[in-house]
Amino acid sequence: MHNAAELLGYTKGEEDKFEGFIKKLAEAGVSVVVCQGSMSELAIHFFEKYHIMAVKIMSKWELKRIGRAVGATPIVKLECPTPDEMGYADEVKFVEISSTWCTVFRRDEDENKMATIVLRGSTHAMLDDVERAIDNGVNAVKSLIRDPRLVAGAGATEIYIANEMQKLAKTQPGLD
Repeated sequence: MHNAAELLGYTKGEEDKFEGFIKKLAEAGVSVVVCQGSMSELAIHFFEKYHIMAVKIMSKWELKRIGRAVGATPIVKLECPTPDEMGYADEVKFVEISSTWCTVFRRDEDENKMATIVLRGSTHAMLDDVERAIDNGVNAVKSLIRDPRLVAGAGATEIYIANEMQKLAKTQPGLD
């Protein structure tokens, strides 16, 4: 670039291209955009202009969870997503849960039932323990869904065998 006019022309062209992209999103029926990392002031301006809610997520894992929850495919190109790539949520709202502001994605379809468990506690150590216990329980249920054969642990098998032996012993005459 050799002068100020070229610089102004470049930024104006960039603004027009970005506005065109967000306008296409609005025309396609997109009402919420979830992105990872930073969001420019220009993007925020155009999202507000076209009444699109923009949610910024810092964790790529959280972004994947949200995409899976609403049935969306993450895209990296600045093109309007196809209907197959777009997800769906019945309601997206920003609510306060126990003095913490949370973004809630609610989807009422039968095929992708998901739930969020909100934990509250007095210390972080206790919350970590409860989170670990819930994670273990959820993983046990997932394992049982995949393979319903189960041998109970923590001595449960031995207790069951001992109870069955006591029942059998009560039916037998004599000391033997």
